[in-house]
Amino acid sequence: MSVRSTVAVWAGKITTNVLKLAGSGGTSLPGKVVLKICPDILGHLAKDIKIICVTGTNGKTTTCHIIRDMIEANGNTVFCNDAGANLLNGVVAAFVNAASVSGKIKTDYALLECDEAALKSIVEHFGDLDVTAVVTNVFRDQLDRYGEVLTTVNKIRAGLSQLPNVKLVLNADCSLTTSLNDLPHREIHYFGVDGSLYEGTSSDISDAVYCIHCKTKYRYRYHTFGHLGGFYCEKCGYQRQEPEVSLTKVIEWKDASSVVEMNVFGKTVEAEVMLPGGYNLYNALAATTIAALIGLSRDKIISVLGGLTTHFGRMEQVQLGGNTLNMVLVKNPAGFNEVLQFLIQQRPTGNIVFGLNDNYADGKDISWIYDVEFERLTEAAAGAKHFYFTGKRAYDMQLRLKYADFDTGKFSVEKDYKTLITRLEQSGEQTFLVLSYTCMLEFRDKLGEFVPLKRYQAE
Repeated sequence: MSVRSTVAVWAGKITTNVLKLAGSGGTSLPGKVVLKICPDILGHLAKDIKIICVTGTNGKTTTCHIIRDMIEANGNTVFCNDAGANLLNGVVAAFVNAASVSGKIKTDYALLECDEAALKSIVEHFGDLDVTAVVTNVFRDQLDRYGEVLTTVNKIRAGLSQLPNVKLVLNADCSLTTSLNDLPHREIHYFGVDGSLYEGTSSDISDAVYCIHCKTKYRYRYHTFGHLGGFYCEKCGYQRQEPEVSLTKVIEWKDASSVVEMNVFGKTVEAEVMLPGGYNLYNALAATTIAALIGLSRDKIISVLGGLTTHFGRMEQVQLGGNTLNMVLVKNPAGFNEVLQFLIQQRPTGNIVFGLNDNYADGKDISWIYDVEFERLTEAAAGAKHFYFTGKRAYDMQLRLKYADFDTGKFSVEKDYKTLITRLEQSGEQTFLVLSYTCMLEFRDKLGEFVPLKRYQAE
């Protein structure tokens, strides 16, 4: 460590402590301070540890949480940027927090959630280090920020191309993600689902209709959700790769989990994944691939999957009086359609709250809600007592559900979160809250005035 990098670490730690004393949960400012002093600080701090980067449109946070549990079950130590600060400043802050005052990091792994657009600026500091990169999927997300899906893929490609010795873990079912297999790499592994997950899933494949290589329309042997599934191109032969870790069968769907059969590098594993929804099975498969690569036994993999808990905004359950609130984050059509599939299976009879903001972190363009297939939920949610709409764009969401032929007699717009929480508490009903990112942050902060919540740090 140079004098400059050591001073940068001290400055970052001092800034973090000052923020804590001030009651702030910010995770980006310490990183900004450190980078001003030493722009190449990551290269200094990361040189003696193994790095796992998780990027992609959906599932990054949940996948990181599962991987962390897998690493710790293997007896290794790990630090994460698990406050959700997945841009360069947040990653730098995580490294500084893990370092001693002399700049030494003694943990075995750095587990980093990396924003797709920020990936290049993060990994360019890692060079020839031991890096494993997990790419979960690529969907349309915040078009005003990322552009179309090919732009997102190219951002990821630009980042990973700087790592000639990277180990790649790719979603075999995503034609966009799989195309990254032409990158220079030390080794490559795939995860995926070997058949349809359930009947009635969304059939929207508009994110990736045509072959990324020859522009011929893809055909599918089966479909899971979004554009994921057994894709192939009749013209050039580009197709889904055979995964080394795959879901071979869903044995039983439960309200908050599923019992599944998996193939893990040629061995059959039966496990209960203690997370709701089919989309979380992909997250579990990605994490299981990492677990197998670090040598975690099948019994411990099963134990970790069976002991998972939901985290902030990812179908987090909160007790409000005698009522259960289920909070789930949505941010793009593919993810929202999978949440709708979950609600269809639940056939809710209480309240459903839809919250939508158009802040920078949500995406300023909210036209994407017209790509969400709300019509699939209309019948299944007919027994719901009430539909509430909140957030800056509450009326836009209300209009979208009116067009989907929901019962408008059950509609209410309530933008004041405290009033909304009071009404939900008084209703005596189970509630599902489906909220965009900043709407989730705002609502959860206000909910903390009513019930004790696990603390988190916002970006």
